[in-house]
Amino acid sequence: MAKSDTALPWRDLPLALRSIPDPPRRLFCRGDPDALNGPAVAVVGSRRCTRQGRELAFALARDLVAQGLSVVSGLAYGIDAAAHRGALAAREDGLTDAASRPPTVAVLGSGLDNIYPRAHARLAAAIIDAGGAVVTEHEHDEGPRKQHFPARNRIVSGLCLGVVIVEASDRSGSLITARLALEQGRDVMAVPSLVSSPLSAGCHRLIRQGAALVENAEHVLEALELEWAEPSSATTEPTDPVFAAVGATVTTVDAIIAGTGLSVEAVLERLVELEIGGHVVEHAGGYMRCP
Repeated sequence: MAKSDTALPWRDLPLALRSIPDPPRRLFCRGDPDALNGPAVAVVGSRRCTRQGRELAFALARDLVAQGLSVVSGLAYGIDAAAHRGALAAREDGLTDAASRPPTVAVLGSGLDNIYPRAHARLAAAIIDAGGAVVTEHEHDEGPRKQHFPARNRIVSGLCLGVVIVEASDRSGSLITARLALEQGRDVMAVPSLVSSPLSAGCHRLIRQGAALVENAEHVLEALELEWAEPSSATTEPTDPVFAAVGATVTTVDAIIAGTGLSVEAVLERLVELEIGGHVVEHAGGYMRCP
């Protein structure tokens, strides 16, 4: 077990999670176990999502964290990863600080020594570095298995006040999370989209069945009967070196790398996050700040 890992027996789990119909017997936690306590919202959706869906999940998570909530998701490709990154961006952009709620928690369908997908190992590390946690009910060396993920979803919803489905097809695993949330007495919310998109079908079905229709973080707080705090009028632009290296006119990627001293991979990853967050836009072989 890694130095920062904690094994939480059933009695030490949050009361909300202990109270669900099928609670885990224990959780392995990498990061701060206190990140599991306190108000949180799950933001989940399709792995094969649209760009619009990623951007919406990112902004939704960012704004929820700015309102003092944590965001819980499953570290999967697509909507889950965008939600985690949006939650982290709230801290990076100065919308919340280290004394605030941990921004995000990831729930795995594998062991802590088998982060899945492997491409998200750095994202998992960033979650931990920001004061959040990565948790699982599986032994450290256990790999991902198909049956683990529906079971994982009950933990995602069980840690939260409610679940927001951003994009989901009619057969998406996110609909399992929605069903489990209802069984647990949690609020279920869904984001509408184009009726012609297959990734809208699951969300629209949930709305027809009574899920709250939400378009932004303010709608989520309204559905949860929580008070919305108007954001500060102060400028909240990111102050990280990658953003600082991007100019008001097109700046080449090579110039951004040279200006930061960071690796190519780190710069490209951060540029994608900034683009999803609406801070920069790709244009003519480089990037420029959004007007």
